[in-house]
Amino acid sequence: MNRAENEAYWGSTDTAPSALDSFFDEDSEVSWRGSSGAASWRAKSDRGEGKPEVSGASPSSSGSSNTSYSIVDNITVTSTQDWAFVEVGGSGTNSGRSVVGVGKAIGEKLDSWKPPSVSIKWNSSQGQGSSCAQCVAKDNEIIKLKKRLENSFSRYNLTLPPEDTVKRILLGQPYSLECYRSHEDKIALLDTALATLDGSAILASVIHLKNTVKKTLFVKEMQTRPHAVQVYVSYLKKRHNYPEAIDFLGLLGKTEEAAILSYELALTGKAPEGKLKNFKKLLETNFSHPGLAFEASMVEDNIKLLSRQLTIDEVDQKDQSNPMLAKYPRAANVAGKPLLTTLFYCCMYHWEAGESHPGSPLALRKEHDLTSRQLLWTVLRGRARVHHWPLPQELDAWKGNKGLLGALGSLTSALGGSGRVGTSTVKAKLPIDQLVRYLATSGAPSNILAVYIGLVDPIGTRLTLALNHKCHQAVIDVYVNQKDKGALEKYMKEIPEGSPEYLKAENALKTARWKL
Repeated sequence: MNRAENEAYWGSTDTAPSALDSFFDEDSEVSWRGSSGAASWRAKSDRGEGKPEVSGASPSSSGSSNTSYSIVDNITVTSTQDWAFVEVGGSGTNSGRSVVGVGKAIGEKLDSWKPPSVSIKWNSSQGQGSSCAQCVAKDNEIIKLKKRLENSFSRYNLTLPPEDTVKRILLGQPYSLECYRSHEDKIALLDTALATLDGSAILASVIHLKNTVKKTLFVKEMQTRPHAVQVYVSYLKKRHNYPEAIDFLGLLGKTEEAAILSYELALTGKAPEGKLKNFKKLLETNFSHPGLAFEASMVEDNIKLLSRQLTIDEVDQKDQSNPMLAKYPRAANVAGKPLLTTLFYCCMYHWEAGESHPGSPLALRKEHDLTSRQLLWTVLRGRARVHHWPLPQELDAWKGNKGLLGALGSLTSALGGSGRVGTSTVKAKLPIDQLVRYLATSGAPSNILAVYIGLVDPIGTRLTLALNHKCHQAVIDVYVNQKDKGALEKYMKEIPEGSPEYLKAENALKTARWKL
């Protein structure tokens, strides 16, 4: 047989490579028909769409009874995904052959012909659906691997020491807390994290504990770990989860911290009306504890101030008769502003209002506890804003009580140049040098500056302050007080002739007592 005939033979018979590959394809159906060796197969796809049939003819086209080209007469092999069974039947001369061992023999024969690309094992023994020994071994191996996989997640095999996990957290390496399943392991992890004082490690341990135990047990463990409580509450506050933080602090018995956090939450409201509502509710719920009486009084002051501010805004928006509102239009509503800002506003627009008026500075002072320093600074700055600089005696008359501002009331004597009575008391309330600088910056006239400069001690500082601000009246008072006639005569050259200060200096030269 020459080469051409050889290729034609192997390309046209059932022994062609393509035929064998299709035979062992797991999605194919192969049938053997008769002793003629004719074979046919048809591939099936998962979608049920069949490919065209391919047939291979025996090398003898004359219908010879030669059976050397077929495996078994009248045997049909039906392919499935796992090659689970073999059917043997037919009525030919070989059909009466015993089927015992036929399926296994065919399987072994076909396995020997199988191309390397096919990985399916023949799964038939004596024509039944039982697995071959090799498949049983594979199944046993799969069972063992499943057990090993389950054991790999067991805390008895892969629970890392808490120190190793905390170290990975500190170094920013991947870590898992799922292996810490028992209560003891979780507590050991938390205590190890607390020993490092690292917020990230502590927070991760606390959250893992919270998510895996009951709430009562979580609170019990946290009660003995204040640092962990602080880290967890800070975490909740940063996430704006105030309700959970307040509830958590309440369960720990930290009523004061829970109340303060509730107060912070009430302050986050933007609308003044909403804040007022929150304050009232807060006072009834979170500040009812007897140990929070002082804090409750502060909340009450807040409620009073906000209520007054809302009333002031409502009245001033409708008021058309107040000349100060027309001359200095309001820049913004006063609701929601601090107490000193409200007092500043009231001193600007309602200086002469009676106590029955919601914007009266005197009524505001009586309702709220203000120190002398706060009151004096705010009043003087508020009046200076509208170019009115009250003298100390005016402030005393406005207050109507010399217990607080008695020192300022004694400043009347300062107009005469002494400035000695009550000076130490005023200095304890206000830094006079800063006050003088502020009054000069706001445009206060010279006679007002002279009154406040007269309160400064020692006299050398008073003279320096008067010279810096060019307050002639204050300089004259200092020279007269020092009985330095030559210094006064020399300074008169800097005073404009005919001015009130110049006339006062001339009168002092004639009437005052001077050093010899």
